[in-house]
Amino acid sequence: MSEARRILFITEGKKPDKNLVKSVCNFQSNFFSHKIDYEIVVFSTNIYSLYEKLKENQYEQTVEHICELSDGEFEYTSEDFSLIYLFFDLDAQHYKKDKNLEKIYNKIEEMLNLFNAETENGKLFLSYPMVEANNYFHESFINCDSINLITYPVFSDVHFKDACESFIKEHGPFQTRMKDKNQVWLNLACYTTYILFHLKINSFIQEGLIDSKDIFLKQYNDFILPFERVLLLSAFPQYLLYFYGVKKFIDDELLQMLLNNEVAMKITHIG
Repeated sequence: MSEARRILFITEGKKPDKNLVKSVCNFQSNFFSHKIDYEIVVFSTNIYSLYEKLKENQYEQTVEHICELSDGEFEYTSEDFSLIYLFFDLDAQHYKKDKNLEKIYNKIEEMLNLFNAETENGKLFLSYPMVEANNYFHESFINCDSINLITYPVFSDVHFKDACESFIKEHGPFQTRMKDKNQVWLNLACYTTYILFHLKINSFIQEGLIDSKDIFLKQYNDFILPFERVLLLSAFPQYLLYFYGVKKFIDDELLQMLLNNEVAMKITHIG
């Protein structure tokens, strides 16, 4: 992709999510020597609210809509950005009261249909269940015997953030154990590759493409609908794999082993 392109990153939450975007961009600059010209917007609510507001305004362009909501803090137009990426949580807790899986399916599918192109309304990457999935990771999850994948309930009584905090208290944050900070995102991108192969995302396996809708449909049909669970999966490594391609993160030998189903994987259910 052209280095001259200015990128708009839209994320929810507060400072931690903004710092994650900065960390990803620093990785792109340091590891790939790819200087990213970018702007970050932190949307104070979830993707459902952003989508509903866009729908109310007859799907006006994403940048213009955010300008309206920013009270003058964000003074750009769509012409200022070549690419738009959105990072939001699945946030099924939004529907915990009635546990309506069909409503989750319909709403997420609608949103992924709207946010499906970075040169238009933006390309949406979802975290399952939340962006903190980045933190629920240990190097031991990737070993020579098998790959350990983790699931979590979508309607858990224990908030996923609390589960992550407990995990970090027990094991420590893996980021602090990485002397080379590039290894943080290299590890997460590699681990995400295993997850996508386990989900049998055909567009990824056959063409190396990251399709957010394909990922959601597999999560929904294989985990959400039958078990009310999701495989932990963060949006940011998905973005890196989408931007650069899987071969930038794993070698040909490992890729061939994955294609031949020669990598053992096990699933651990938590929560």
